[in-house]
Order: sequence, then structure tokens, then C-alpha cells
Amino acid sequence: MRIVLLVLVLVLPLLATPATAQPRPVPVIYDSDLDVDDASTLAYLCVQHQRHRIDLRAVTVADNGFGVPGRTRQHALSVLAECGLPDVPVAEGAEPGVHPAPASAVRDMETVLTAALGDAGRTPPPATLTAAQLIRRTLAEAPGEVTVLATGPLSNLARAVPPGSPAARKIGEVHVMGGAISVPGNLFGEALPGFDNSQELNVWLDPVSARQVFCSLPVVLTPLDATDQVPIRQAYVDRIGAEGTTASAGTVHRIMTHPVLRDGIALGIFYWWDALAAVAAFGDPRVVTGVRPVRLDVVQDGPQSGRTRPDARGAKVIAASGADPGRFEEVFLAGLNGSQ
Repeated sequence: MRIVLLVLVLVLPLLATPATAQPRPVPVIYDSDLDVDDASTLAYLCVQHQRHRIDLRAVTVADNGFGVPGRTRQHALSVLAECGLPDVPVAEGAEPGVHPAPASAVRDMETVLTAALGDAGRTPPPATLTAAQLIRRTLAEAPGEVTVLATGPLSNLARAVPPGSPAARKIGEVHVMGGAISVPGNLFGEALPGFDNSQELNVWLDPVSARQVFCSLPVVLTPLDATDQVPIRQAYVDRIGAEGTTASAGTVHRIMTHPVLRDGIALGIFYWWDALAAVAAFGDPRVVTGVRPVRLDVVQDGPQSGRTRPDARGAKVIAASGADPGRFEEVFLAGLNGSQ
């Protein structure tokens, strides 16, 4: 009898206090053109997955941005392997865009990533799915709604989820790094002739797909209005090198200290474009400011082709108008180290 009473004394409190269920990490698809800031963003997402803050279910790459076709997929696989997630599926999309990326920048991005990731001469295994197919499969198989982070031309997403598609119901939010609402664009080099530089590059690369996604999916936009306030500073890159404790931090540091990047950082031409969108989505939303609903149209033709123009009849999106650079730097480094 004493044994029975003792068991009841020990067990009843446990029965009366149900264990607190841990929230399921949000399923995530990351779609990009896998240049240097996309690769750094992917390294950040790897740690967030490993710390069970997100569930990174798929990575898709677009071949019509700043990556070299074929190499974009290899670089994504290299980042995932370096950061400890070799089993995340990766697929690429070969859909043509509207405007080609500046060839000189494409060469520079390939030079930097090949050196930083050490994957010269490597070729990815044969693909079994296209990017659009992988996006659709991931949406169908995921429990609950999926968050998409898109930091390149929106060609893959537009092809995967056309207007009215049942797959659209599985998307909770699409966090897009793209557009310029109240600030000038960031065209340069071979992209400038014939355009007035009111355009942001990701949207300019494929304005047709951008308009479709804005009109048919729940978009949260991190435009140049916000990213212009988070330049990549050499002192911060040095801090990542000194304080980084994970393979992901090491990957970001190697990318950002390549001579091509170091020279560009000194000139003030590189920003944490994609990383800001990722941190706002999965780290701390306070890194962006002035978040509000706006209606935008994407200009399709002429010298403003690719411009995200305020329009009362345009698509309703949620957009940031600023950023807190100090908060971003703290949260991004903490995220790379797995402490936030």
C-alpha cells in the first residue's frame, strides 16, 4: 500500500501538469540566384534550421540572375554541405528572364564563390526535379503553411505557383528582397543603357514574374528603401571573422573577404540585401522599420521596365521603408552563431 501511495504522489503531479508542446518550426523554401549575398543568407538559414527555428525544406536557384547556369546549383550544394545540411534538396530553374544580368558582375560572383567555397571543378549530380517542380512538391508535402524567402528574380516561384493554383493556398508569406519604392534603383554597368535606374535589379531581371507574384501571393517586401541602410562594413566583416563560432559564420567571412568583395566594400557598393530580408523574416522583424501596406505595380516596358511604382490599382504588399543597421548586425551575427 505504501508503494502504491508513493507512486501516486510521484505520478499525479505529472498528470496534472501537461508538458508544454514545442512549436513546430515554420517550413521554409529558399529561392535565389545564389550570388554572394544569397550564399551568405543560405549560411544563416542553415543555422536557423539546425537550431529548430525554421524547417528548411528546399533550396531553389534561378539561372537567369547573377549566377552561372549549373554553377548556381553547385554553389548551393557546397554551402549546405559546409554548413552541415547536405540532405536539403536543391533544384534549379532555367526559365529565361526579361533582362540579362551584367556579364561582368556574373563573372565576379562566380570567381568569388568558387574561391570561397572551394568547389572549382565540381559538378552537381543530375537533377531529378526542376525548381518549379521542387517548389510544388515541397508545398504539397509540408505540414501547414510554408514561408518562401525569395532573393532573386521571381521566375521560379511564378512558374511553380501560377495565379489560381491550389499550391498558392499552402503559402503563408513570401518574403521578397526586391523593388525600390521611394529611392533610386541599383542598376549598373551593362544594365544601365536604355533604362532610367528607377529599378531594383531582382525585379528588373524578370518584371513579368515579379508582377505575377505580387498580384497573386501574400508578399512581404524588403526593398532598397530598407537595404540601402545596411551597407556591408569592413569592420563588421572583421567582427564576423573574430567572433564567428560556426561553419556558417566561417563561410560568410570567406565570401566577404575575397579581394573582389573587399574592394567593393571599400567603395561602399555592397549591402546586406538578402540577409536583411532573411533576418526580418526569421530573426527579428525589428531590423526593418516603417513596415506598412502599399499598392505597387511593376512597370513592364520602356525605360522604367522593372520599376516598382506606387499605384492605387496595384497589388497590395507589405513593405518596409527603412532599417536599423545596428540591430541587424547584432541579430545577423547572433543568428550565424546560433544564439538568436
